[in-house]
Parts: sequence; C-alpha cells; structure tokens
Amino acid sequence: MTPAIRWPRQAIAVLLIVAAGLFVVGVTSENDDAHSDEPAVEASEHNEATEAAEVREAESAERSTSEAAESTEDDEERVLGIDVESPLLVTAAVLVSLLLAALVWRRPDRRLLIVIAVVAAAFAVLDIAEVAHQLDEDNTGLALLAGLIAALHAAAAALAIHQAIAAAQVDEPVTS
Repeated sequence: MTPAIRWPRQAIAVLLIVAAGLFVVGVTSENDDAHSDEPAVEASEHNEATEAAEVREAESAERSTSEAAESTEDDEERVLGIDVESPLLVTAAVLVSLLLAALVWRRPDRRLLIVIAVVAAAFAVLDIAEVAHQLDEDNTGLALLAGLIAALHAAAAALAIHQAIAAAQVDEPVTS
C-alpha cells in the first residue's frame, strides 16, 4: 500500500478517536452541569420555633423533587424510545468508534470504509441535533463542543467515502 493511500485511512482513525474522546468530555461535562443545578443544603441553627417551618419546607421540597423527577424523565432526550444519553449507549458509541478506528488503521477495506462512512455520518447527524439541543438550553460551550465533534465525524465520513471510491477505482479494470 502506498503512503498516499495510507495516510487518509490513518487520518480517519485519528478523527474517530479524537471525536470519541471529545464526546466523552462533553457527556461528562453535561452530566456535571446537570448535577450542579441541584440546590445545596445549608446548615442552620435548629430550634423548636423553626421546626414546624422546616417540616413544611421538607414536605414542599419532597413534592417539588418528585415533580422535577417526573418532568426530567419526560425531558430526557429519546430517539425511537431510547435514552440517547444513557451510560450504556454512550459507552457503546465510544467502543464502536474505537473499534472502527483500530480496524481502519490495521486492515483497511472498501466495505469497512463504507461502514465507517455510514456510522460517522449518523454520529454527525446526532451531533448536530445535540448542537441544537445545547443552544436551546443556552449552553454555548457544549454547543460548540458538539459542533466540533460533528465536524470531526463529518470529516471522517467524507474521507471514508473518498477512500472507498478510490479503492473501487483501483479494483476496477480499465476498459477502453
């Protein structure tokens, strides 16, 4: 294999690995932001005069927490009924990216390049949806990160398509 054909396949692997790493950073950051919105419990002086007020506040907070949990369940991002932010799905997406990167680095094949193009394009579409979601949530930092990840996935898909076409042209006999 010539270096001219080899470097784009290595670039595809690097793009997939970097996108997967940034994806993990984004998911972790988003989860950290979600947990930092919870109110902190303040220590206060306890006496009988404030006990009744504390009980009322606790009951009110419990009702608010259960209502918030119900609305959070409704607000979770779901695609075809699947929670796209579940740890299992995030882990699977990262593992698929890393597996495809390793395969294209070690044994590039036209069929593999087509699979990579489809998977990377699908990830790019989901990343663009995440950009829109983060902009709706007024989270510009995560929106920019999701945009960068979408660009990396789109570049990997485009490069994989280019390499699949180039491999097909090399495999076809020239007829005149």
